[in-house]
Amino acid sequence: MSHKNYGLIILSIVLLLTTSCKKEFTTIGNQLIEQPDFQGKIYDQSKVTTYDQPVDKVFSATLSLPEGINALGIYNDPVFGTLKAAVAAPINSDATKFTDDGFGDNVKIVDARMIVPYISHTNSDKTYELDSVYGTKPFEISVKELTYLLPTLDPDTNLIDNRIYYSDFDFSPFQAGQIADTIGFTPSNESFYEYERNTDGTFNLDSNGHKQIKDSLSPRLSIKLDTTFFRHKIFDHSGEEILTNAIRFKDYFRGLYIDALPQNNDGRYMMMDFAKAYILLSYTHDVTDDNGTPSDTSDDTVETVYEEINLKFTAPKTNIYQNTFSADMQTAINNSDMINGDDKVYVKGNAGAETIVQLFDTQQLAELRAKDWMINQAELNFYVDKQAVSNTLLQAPRLILYDNDQQKLLADLDALENIETGAYFDGFLKEDDNENPYYSFKITRHIRNVLKNDSMNVKLALRVSNNPKALLQYKDHFLDPDSQNPSGTILYGNQTTTADLKPILKIYYTDPK
Repeated sequence: MSHKNYGLIILSIVLLLTTSCKKEFTTIGNQLIEQPDFQGKIYDQSKVTTYDQPVDKVFSATLSLPEGINALGIYNDPVFGTLKAAVAAPINSDATKFTDDGFGDNVKIVDARMIVPYISHTNSDKTYELDSVYGTKPFEISVKELTYLLPTLDPDTNLIDNRIYYSDFDFSPFQAGQIADTIGFTPSNESFYEYERNTDGTFNLDSNGHKQIKDSLSPRLSIKLDTTFFRHKIFDHSGEEILTNAIRFKDYFRGLYIDALPQNNDGRYMMMDFAKAYILLSYTHDVTDDNGTPSDTSDDTVETVYEEINLKFTAPKTNIYQNTFSADMQTAINNSDMINGDDKVYVKGNAGAETIVQLFDTQQLAELRAKDWMINQAELNFYVDKQAVSNTLLQAPRLILYDNDQQKLLADLDALENIETGAYFDGFLKEDDNENPYYSFKITRHIRNVLKNDSMNVKLALRVSNNPKALLQYKDHFLDPDSQNPSGTILYGNQTTTADLKPILKIYYTDPK
């Protein structure tokens, strides 16, 4: 918002207050004032110090967080560096097929596949478009058996609390044999078709020799898995308790480790709906009909039956992130000045980097606290180094500003009761009148608390965010619903020589006399 617009707002406030000056009133963080003479002003000389801080890990799985979306892939960004995401996914048994009766006689495995929906939407022409896919290069998807049990409850709290998994967990010792290795993988935006099969497992063809479609679904990843593995893991244990008992099955088949490997140091990074992911095992077996004469086998008939087993992935599905920063980003983080601040700072999602923000110094804080100001609004702005981020595809559309010292939301966002009003807190990427991109945060409650209510002047931090909805719903882990967001930005710091683009705190206040 321009200074001109702010001037109109302040003028309106002054006129309103002047016409009602005979009434008593209170404002948050101020004492009762009777019949004041107001002077609307802007204070923009607050000291704002910013510097880089790496984010080593984020929560990547716990039952306390929303279930569903996980990242998979690899992306080489020229600005931020290489980002890699893998998934460790536990598996549920298929109780409808895993019975004491087993799978029948003469079992033949037709197919084994891992199927995971992409995040997508339909266009006006009814075609699909993939969302949250970054990069354009093919890459390799490796699928191995996971040998690490991912319990849902934390043994350190006597199984009272949900266990939390972090994005830097090392699963390398807990990967067994290869189940799939897809080289040159490229996601498709085409519909995913399920086809009709005959009783012998072959596809049902129409008169033109085309496969008959059973169902048309949104685009999804479909990778062929090793049928020999599933013969030994599943079908060779027909009717056994390790399959029929859900608890024993979870310990017996602990899941899959789905990894992304680069091709020519590049690839794609995808957000996927693992809440709807599953392993589809297709097989046939023989069923004998004794025609009502069990003691006479001469009239027995044998029929081949086609069956499917659906093994769903279950919580806690865990993302593992690896950020290899670009040379410029790594140098900036290594040389970050926590005392004086930096000339530019990096903000990067997926356990990347955040910007630490310190408002005021000791002397300035004491001087401002001694003033009898009515604080009408406080706005903190950070400008983007648009030249530095010009080559990235991952410019962050929104950031979140939070209390870094206590790891919690600021009062301005925490106090919101209606989630739709979350836009007031802002944090969106936008441009000023000179087409300079910047992020803006309205932190009026926070500044009132610091200056008028003697709250601690905590350090703040900037991270990538999608929207405040999940932050309000999951305050115990408020950053983590956005932890899969791979985007980032580079901001001008307080040491930049471009004075007009330094981070700035504007305090709009009224000075009673």
